[in-house]
Amino acid sequence: MVINWNIEVIIDFVAATIGLILIVATYYSTKSRKITSLFYIRLGIIFILFLYLLDGLSLLFVNKILQIFAGLVLVPSAIFLIIGVNYTIKESFYSKSLFVIFGISMLFIYLGTQPGALGEGLDMGYLRIEWRGLFNIMGMLLISIIGLIMFYWGIRTWKNAPLLIKKEAFLFLLGILFLFPIGVIFYIFYLIEPIFILFSNFCTIFGALLMIFSAVREPKLLYILPFTIYRIVVKDREGHPLYDHDWSKSNISEEIFTGFLNAVQLMSEEVMHIGGLLDINLEEGILILKESERITVGLVASKSSKLLRDSVVKFTDDFENRFNRELKMSIKDMTTYEPAYELIEKYFSNFPYKILKSKKQPLLLTGKYLEIPPELDNKLRSIFTDEKEYEAIKADLIKSPLSMPSAFLSSYSEMKKELKQISEEDLKLLESNSNLEE
Repeated sequence: MVINWNIEVIIDFVAATIGLILIVATYYSTKSRKITSLFYIRLGIIFILFLYLLDGLSLLFVNKILQIFAGLVLVPSAIFLIIGVNYTIKESFYSKSLFVIFGISMLFIYLGTQPGALGEGLDMGYLRIEWRGLFNIMGMLLISIIGLIMFYWGIRTWKNAPLLIKKEAFLFLLGILFLFPIGVIFYIFYLIEPIFILFSNFCTIFGALLMIFSAVREPKLLYILPFTIYRIVVKDREGHPLYDHDWSKSNISEEIFTGFLNAVQLMSEEVMHIGGLLDINLEEGILILKESERITVGLVASKSSKLLRDSVVKFTDDFENRFNRELKMSIKDMTTYEPAYELIEKYFSNFPYKILKSKKQPLLLTGKYLEIPPELDNKLRSIFTDEKEYEAIKADLIKSPLSMPSAFLSSYSEMKKELKQISEEDLKLLESNSNLEE
């Protein structure tokens, strides 16, 4: 048996081995383990890595059968990648492009079994086995279609990515660019000058790993296109709001939204008791409504999906279990339920926030995170003894123009002086007049 060691074999083996190790390692990421689209995309890239492994073995042993299998591995790789992209873009496996890929793949497999599909040649000082004729043309066509679809997906993802994950979206797009068109362009150059196959292999492997790394690091990239979630509201059975969380700005005010939830709850009581979950079409989206024994949860999104519905159900059950004591005591204070943010992170962590639109957009924190001069802080504490009232006033003053705190304190001092000048008899007279008016 001839052992044909060369630089191309080494690059194939090193890239495939490192790639497979890194891909397997990504399965241990808790954030991305259950993402359906990423599962298929990873499968597609694993088959690409097997392609390079088989290609290296065929060159090492100058074996045409291994090279045929290396070519055929391109078929499941293409199918899984397209399924993953389809599921990301529209949460569905099917598309016209998938049927096109199936048709080209069947022809590609047939041509791979025909004489003349492969050829041997001496390039760069060593013996190579190459795809030739229609087999090579159909292989290039298959790779080009996959590349175009993924390039379109990468551009849309980067363009629609919210500000908070724009950097990860750029890395994701960069990985796709190395896959296509850079990797394919080098492969076309290889048809003219064989040394370019080394650059093509490197770009393909590097691009695939960069794309997977970005998606695993920030799974929200895979949820930019299918739908947008706007807000979630939790109410008790009497209609009092308990918890409210926003992902994006919507045209529905809080009062209208809460009132709408109450009205829907009354109108759909029988249906809710039967199924416990409703999808209600709105003018600019959909309302997913889940009712349990003690609470009603409403989530507004651009469209419904199985993933969103499952997340709402799990969130509702966990919320009720987490705050079971508070709900039994009929506590209405929304601050009591603020720890529910942990449940948002648990069940909705993969959905991107779209509240920030620009780097210049101001960020406003609550009062307890802000610092003010000690003198002003002491005066505020002497005026507002209740801690919650103090934090609210402090936050409002910090967010106001610089002249507002001094004007506020001046007005307070003047009012205090006026109150001291009023006699006790005048105060009693004022109180009696106010009682008569009531």
